[in-house]
Amino acid sequence: MGTSAPRLVRTGTVDLPVLEASALASRVVGGRMRVLVVGDRSACVGLADVEPGDELDTWSTLDLSTLDGWPNSDADSQFEAIAADGGHLVAVMREDPPVVLVGDTRTGSLRARITLTAPAGSPLHGKWDDPSSRGEGLVLLRNGRLLVAKEKRPRALVEFCPVNTAAQGISTGDFIGADEEWDAPVGDVEYVATSMWRLRHHAKKALRDISALGVGPDRGLWLLSDKSRAVGRLALTTPLRPDGSEITGLDELWRLPKGTKKPEGMVVIDEHRLLVARDTKSKHDNGIIVERPGPGAHQEDRCANVN
Repeated sequence: MGTSAPRLVRTGTVDLPVLEASALASRVVGGRMRVLVVGDRSACVGLADVEPGDELDTWSTLDLSTLDGWPNSDADSQFEAIAADGGHLVAVMREDPPVVLVGDTRTGSLRARITLTAPAGSPLHGKWDDPSSRGEGLVLLRNGRLLVAKEKRPRALVEFCPVNTAAQGISTGDFIGADEEWDAPVGDVEYVATSMWRLRHHAKKALRDISALGVGPDRGLWLLSDKSRAVGRLALTTPLRPDGSEITGLDELWRLPKGTKKPEGMVVIDEHRLLVARDTKSKHDNGIIVERPGPGAHQEDRCANVN
């Protein structure tokens, strides 16, 4: 990544209540943002409301493994992503096997177990077999679809749809709203990779992998790179077409603060700030709040977003 990219400023630290924090998400409850965090080791999800001052120091815990129908404890590992809707659904994604488990907190039960596949004819076919290089980020889309970040080989965004459903592509209108419920399936189902958008050129150079995804208040899409210690933003003013065009540039590119180690999760707090989770064996200072250093600074490294 070029040294001209501006650096985000760390403005605070957060004690995330999970070991080896791997993913962050948010939902809006009663008009207030609630942050969710999950780690590699268990199905216990930490929850905290964003209060004035953003201390994020009061957490509760939701143990998804207590939901009726949840898989046995052997499956409570390798959670690489989490997402939540504006209702009562919380989804967590495993890397191996590649499944998304959808819990319904209103009914106290497992709503769906979604197996992510890339059969012959899929643009991801032959690139979904390595258990160390599958999904690392998850966003819920309208019409019951999923957007998944493939970490590497290739680093890409992938649209997953229910079997026999056509690809629709990605635009800002495809992200569910703050108070919108996701049209989730029921039971044990299969989703197929229908579109794939590889990072190329400037975007590929800037982000050496993709570790997490997040949607901002302006409905832009944020990508976190562990290897590059950076975050990039796609405004999606030009939608990603269903035929799988390439992502060649980023609308914003920011380096994380110096000394940031093992950034694995990210959530957009507001138009200026992000919360980044660090994968550590401690629950102390394993989250940092970062923000833009000042107006106009990000314009120094603005790249053309040609899809």
